[in-house]
Amino acid sequence: MTMLKPDKFTELNRSVIYAVAVLITVFKENEYKCSYENLYKALEKQLGEDTLYLFLPAVDFLFLLGKVDYDIETDVLEMKI
Repeated sequence: MTMLKPDKFTELNRSVIYAVAVLITVFKENEYKCSYENLYKALEKQLGEDTLYLFLPAVDFLFLLGKVDYDIETDVLEMKI
């Protein structure tokens, strides 16, 4: 598995931390609940084709921090505040 490691050449607006910030904004706009597909599309508007590489690590990062849960009944990701 390849790790995304920032270095001095990493553009901040093409990093996992930036993608996480965009996802948090999308969650806030949607009352802290959003489908996987809508999150992906919102991030794609900001990052373009880089979304393919940054979306899953960003969602994983939020899961690892305990900030996002998946609600199986409604099939949405829910951000804990």
